[in-house]
Amino acid sequence: MKHRGDMKLSFVEKVGYGLGDTASNFVWALMMNFIMYFYTDIFGITAAATGTMLLVARSTDGLFDYFVGAVADRTQTRWGKFRPYLVWLCLPLAAVFVAAFTTPHWSAPAKLVYAWITYNLLMLLYSAINIPYGALSGVMTDDPLERTSLNAYRMGLAQVGGIVANTSFLWLIARLGGGDQAAGAQRTVALFATAAVVLFLVTFFTTRERIHPPPTQRVGLGQDVRMLLANPHWLMMFVVGIVNITFAVIRGSAGIYYLKSFLGWAEDDRRIALFFLAGGLAMIAGAMLTRRVVAAVGKKRAFIGSLAVVAAPAVPFFLIRPDQAGLVFLFQVLGMLAAGVNATLYWTLLADTADCAEWKYDARATGRVFSATTCAQKAGMGIGAAIAGMLLDWYGYVPNADQSPEALRGIVLMMSLIPAAGLAILAAAFSGYGLTEPACEAIRADLAERRRTR
Repeated sequence: MKHRGDMKLSFVEKVGYGLGDTASNFVWALMMNFIMYFYTDIFGITAAATGTMLLVARSTDGLFDYFVGAVADRTQTRWGKFRPYLVWLCLPLAAVFVAAFTTPHWSAPAKLVYAWITYNLLMLLYSAINIPYGALSGVMTDDPLERTSLNAYRMGLAQVGGIVANTSFLWLIARLGGGDQAAGAQRTVALFATAAVVLFLVTFFTTRERIHPPPTQRVGLGQDVRMLLANPHWLMMFVVGIVNITFAVIRGSAGIYYLKSFLGWAEDDRRIALFFLAGGLAMIAGAMLTRRVVAAVGKKRAFIGSLAVVAAPAVPFFLIRPDQAGLVFLFQVLGMLAAGVNATLYWTLLADTADCAEWKYDARATGRVFSATTCAQKAGMGIGAAIAGMLLDWYGYVPNADQSPEALRGIVLMMSLIPAAGLAILAAAFSGYGLTEPACEAIRADLAERRRTR
């Protein structure tokens, strides 16, 4: 039996948990911001082919993601349900991460097949380790402010991984490749993969699971699905996951093309690195501010506001001229500051939906809740990448060449009005989310009483 005081987390445990997302973000950051560029300008396949590949890949592994969550929920070891996966899967993930960023000297059709296989394996292994990692936060504590704080550390340290990956990727490719971009990409990712293994192990050794399901819990896979579909709060978070990531990927995919082709920074890796550094630091600041924002206005209002504020600074990118670098940095920082709040709250709200499911069905489904939502995010990645690839192809993007005015216009739209409109609509739609602060508090109190009397 756990008393309320046992739900408080130490600084070491919060940092240790957050370092797991530093490791995950080495993969995630490259998937969000550089995968399209890598495949078109280094690996050597078209934007349309890349977009199609990413869409199909994300559309086919949803069942696997859900299976991972269901298996994790049923895992019983002396280390807990979710922590062991960090040890079991960190090395396989690292190996496939390197393979996915290796360019074989094959024919174009053979390279495309290789890309399909390695990218799919990478995303499957990413899910297999990241779903249990994400679910771990839902069983470390049920204290609402501790949960928000834990996820703030997670998002802040995730951005450390993002900053390292985003700011150093192109620079390391140039330095480690000796003029060979393909070799440079492979060696750069090998460094990231090695660091990820170490950080996942740190997370394993510094965290523990405190919330355990009822000892009588016996739920089949069919009931799992019915529990999720009958939970309107989780359904809302599922939709948010798809839409939010879709527009983030469209904008993220366009970013490197915007910096290199529209702003003319193709030969200025330092300024590109500074752009990603400023955004990453702003997102860390936003994550660290989240607890105060939630204490002031509540989670629901804070989440709606963060979506709106992420959308608003994207609009000026439609009007900014290539010589207005100061405005580029200003609006990027403002948007990423709000994105830090948004990302932190997303995972906090998701843990609340797991509490709601346990309260309603007397069965803890943390792994399934997180895995199904990860599936939504990956679907958003696929949809966003497909749209980005099709738009680049539609507007006439040509790899490693000066771009036409029409291609530049398409890139600017992907950086500005397209994601801004999507996120503004999403902010309005989230007003229908039903897990308010009083509802969450009542659920937590009832669950604590049930656990106390068992």
